[in-house]
Amino acid sequence: MAGSAYDYALNLLSARAYTTRNLRRKLVQKQFDATAVEAAMERLISSGLLDDSRYAAEYARQKLVHGGASVRRVEQDLARKGVARDLAKRAAASVMDEEAIDTSVAVLRAAQKKLASLGDLEPVVKRRRVFAFLARRGFELNEINAAIDRILL
Repeated sequence: MAGSAYDYALNLLSARAYTTRNLRRKLVQKQFDATAVEAAMERLISSGLLDDSRYAAEYARQKLVHGGASVRRVEQDLARKGVARDLAKRAAASVMDEEAIDTSVAVLRAAQKKLASLGDLEPVVKRRRVFAFLARRGFELNEINAAIDRILL
């Protein structure tokens, strides 16, 4: 196998950010020796090139500010990517505070966008589809109902 685990990891990190768990998985899939994988991971973490807290903060900022996702959805996504739940919660809360994101505005914006794509459907069908869309994005039940009541009246 050409190159070291560290070099391969650097190539991966030059293309996009990874969580510690996902990068370790990529190195193992590439069949690098376990000790070489651990040495590469330690070297990347100690040099600051691999940092789950920074990854979580950047991911949360992207999804909450630009992606229209809910806090719950961001936390779930980060947990699926291997970020510790408490770290994911802190990252999402930090972004919500720093950016002064109002969840009622975010859910309303997402609901309006989805409603615009539904065309000429029956009001009951529109309500059901918008509700399901917002629920899949992780918004709270009371926020969803308030947004739907506001846009479908």
